[in-house]
Order: sequence, then C-alpha cells, then structure tokens
Amino acid sequence: MSRKEKFGNSRGNRQQDKAANSPSIGTDSNEGEALPPRRKKHPSSNYKVTKWYYNLLFVLFVSLVAGLFWYGTKFTD
Repeated sequence: MSRKEKFGNSRGNRQQDKAANSPSIGTDSNEGEALPPRRKKHPSSNYKVTKWYYNLLFVLFVSLVAGLFWYGTKFTD
C-alpha cells in the first residue's frame, strides 16, 4: 500500500479544495462572481526594479572596462 493510498491527499490540497469550494464574498453587483486573486488585481513591480538594477550593473561594468582600457592606452606611452 502506498503512502498516498494509506493517508490520502496532503493537508495543503485539502485546504485548497476547501478554499475553492467556499462561497464567494461580494456585493450586490457581483453576487455570483468570484473575486480575482490579489496578485492579479495588484501586480507587483519587483521584476521592473530587478531589471533596472541588473541593467545598471551591466552599464557600470562596461563603463569600468572602457575606462580601464582608455586609462591603459593613454598612460602607457
């Protein structure tokens, strides 16, 4: 007998099923509609900040390399 057959579904799956079957909370305008997930209604902008941060690091690195090459060519003569 496998663990799944012996103990059934995990607790997390049962909680998700319970949450999915619970009645939606709403006003008169959306009486029968379920509310959207918070993540869709208020999306995070962390990926935008991360993208800007990595782009800035790349530009700083390229400018450092270019500056070192310029310094090396100018002052080695």
